[in-house]
Amino acid sequence: MSPSEEFADARTLAAIDFADVRARVVRATQTVRGRARAEALVPLADPALVALAQARTAAARALIAAADLHVLPAADVATAARQAAQGRTLGAADLRAIADALAAAAAAHRAVREDAIVVGAMAGYAPLPELVSALDNALDARATVLDRASPALGRLRRDLAQAHADARDRVTAVLRSARHAKAIQDHVVTLREGRFVVPVKAEFAGELPGIVHDTSASGATVFVEPLAALEANNRVRRLRIEEEREVARILEALSQAVGARAAAVDANLEALATLDLLVAKGRVAIAMDAVAPVLTAPAEIRIVNGRHPLLDARAVPQCLTLDETTRAIVISGPNMGGKTVTLKLVGLFLAMTYAGLQLPAASGTTIGEYRRVIADVGDEQSIAGNASTFSAHLARMRELLERADARTLAIVDEIGGGTEPGAGAALAIALLEALLVRGTTAVVTTHATEVKLFAHGRAGVGNASVRFDPQTFAPTYELDLGAPGGSMAFALARRMGIAPSVVARAEALLGSRERDYESALRELAVRAAELRDERARAAEAARQAAARQVSLTAERRDLEAERREFAARAEERLAAALRDFVAELRARPGAAPRVSAGQAGALARAVEALRADLGVREAPVAPANPGSFAVDADVRVRSLRQNAVVVEDYGETVLVAIGAMKSVVRKDDLEPVAVARPRRRTGTSAAAARLEAVTASGVELDVRGKRYAEAEPLVERWIDGALLAGSTSLRLIHGKGTGALGRGLQEYLRAHPAVAAVRYGNEDEGSSGVSVIALRH
Repeated sequence: MSPSEEFADARTLAAIDFADVRARVVRATQTVRGRARAEALVPLADPALVALAQARTAAARALIAAADLHVLPAADVATAARQAAQGRTLGAADLRAIADALAAAAAAHRAVREDAIVVGAMAGYAPLPELVSALDNALDARATVLDRASPALGRLRRDLAQAHADARDRVTAVLRSARHAKAIQDHVVTLREGRFVVPVKAEFAGELPGIVHDTSASGATVFVEPLAALEANNRVRRLRIEEEREVARILEALSQAVGARAAAVDANLEALATLDLLVAKGRVAIAMDAVAPVLTAPAEIRIVNGRHPLLDARAVPQCLTLDETTRAIVISGPNMGGKTVTLKLVGLFLAMTYAGLQLPAASGTTIGEYRRVIADVGDEQSIAGNASTFSAHLARMRELLERADARTLAIVDEIGGGTEPGAGAALAIALLEALLVRGTTAVVTTHATEVKLFAHGRAGVGNASVRFDPQTFAPTYELDLGAPGGSMAFALARRMGIAPSVVARAEALLGSRERDYESALRELAVRAAELRDERARAAEAARQAAARQVSLTAERRDLEAERREFAARAEERLAAALRDFVAELRARPGAAPRVSAGQAGALARAVEALRADLGVREAPVAPANPGSFAVDADVRVRSLRQNAVVVEDYGETVLVAIGAMKSVVRKDDLEPVAVARPRRRTGTSAAAARLEAVTASGVELDVRGKRYAEAEPLVERWIDGALLAGSTSLRLIHGKGTGALGRGLQEYLRAHPAVAAVRYGNEDEGSSGVSVIALRH
């Protein structure tokens, strides 16, 4: 028995609808041999081959989506190639078909050669460019031998065309001759047996010298080849024979070339058919919105929102797990509720996976390692004309027990059915027990109460039921795991129009135990349906609340960004106004204006108030307790956001040095900081302060993170110190950011009387985040 037959026999594949899914793959193929391969598609038995088939299907699907991979139509020309190898001369049509098939194989190989997984399916491909070129050069798309097929054929056809023209001209001259005008039936040059003739009235046939080739059906017209055109027609005939011989020679040569490469031609056809089937699988996967199953070593099946592929949009997603914890599932519930569809779905998903097909399910769907699947489904909708009898059912169960092991999936519809209910239920339980001993994975359906109770009490077996609407008792085709389902025979009978009196009598005849059990199941199902609805409503409410939270968070983020943007624009306008004011002061006669530390602090406080009004105020810093500050102490000026060193203490204010700058600030604007630096002796005289300013002056100042109102006084004092120190070139670091600070400071510097030139830095100097300043002296 072949591996494919061992995995699933024909009866099983038909029962689980595999043939119908395979038909979709067949319709998606493009080549004759690819179609034959698809028609023979069956599940594989080797797990390694299954993994390779799944990987190739996934790769082909990716190529289809990314590059619109497709296969050109091609006939199966292997027979013609073999005949050519045996010495037979092929016709032009066969040779053209071979050229098309080889071209299709070459195009397919070029399309997938960069994908190592897919191109592996075409491992037998052997390029035959010379043969394809020879065939294309000799034959057009309609299998006509072209003039360029050989120099001799081209010359013969040119001569033949000239001979045709000469023969036609001679016959035309006869038609136009006044001498024979009364004998001519019709002034049209006609061909008979490849020779140009004149239609002559029958009664004048003897008046036109020539050879009669034919007569009309009525006998009124005789087709005569004039003697004047005899030699011209003979030349046409001779050239036609030579042309036919040359064409035959060309076809023979081409056939010999094909015969010499017959094995390679067949290998290319096989490679093309393999890729054709692979692309068909990919296109079917895309059409089904399928996913690649996760392949695992244990014998397990986990279906996540699986949909039966034949139901298309009508399919209701199902979730189901069979593993070491649950080896068997017993599905119960009313008829027409979807039990058999779910039953088939499990077997079909296993067979599709092992045939290299993707599954119409959600990510996470897992298929483990199995050796075979055996199904017994007596469904007339899939097996036409087969009403399963109890004896046939038993024969199938015997076969199942003989072959079942820990890597077998058993699919049984109405297990133990077809006989007396009590005996059938007992037999069903015994069969399930035997399968569990073997470790077999099983999915069965039943109406028997005893089987449902067995599933409830036996470890490794789970109950499941198909849902129904608690109000209308209409099936929803959804699966509930963990609870058995009632047959709902009476409810369905009422729904189908059975007389109420008949249904009532049936209920009365039912034993109290069975009636109570059915009633309990019905109440349980109703309550379960209500709980599902409540859970669905709660989940929807939670989803809406989460969506609203996300929306509110986004709105708040947008408002915050809008406030900050408005604050930045307002601050930039304030800085521009300050620059204009300073420029106006400089334009007046007198000394250049200076901004004191107090003025800078006032501007900073105004900006902070503006930011607070707009709701974008930075976290406040608690003021340090004002007290005495020792000379040479390290402090931070909060309003200027700069570290400084105390030079002199004036009581409520102190003189601080910020680099080369000196400024008098209030003590409540200071806070002590710890800075590791060499201590220095500081003099208290004005001369010592000037000397210190000169020696401490730097050629670089960093004002990144500051606003223009804070940076401008720092830059002013920095330039004063640089002038005092004799510096000629300075480097101001303001950062890129929005560019507002850099633009404002450059405008200020261009108007400064001590600045000779200012520019943005080069790439190696910091680019637009740095301004390079040249001072006047």
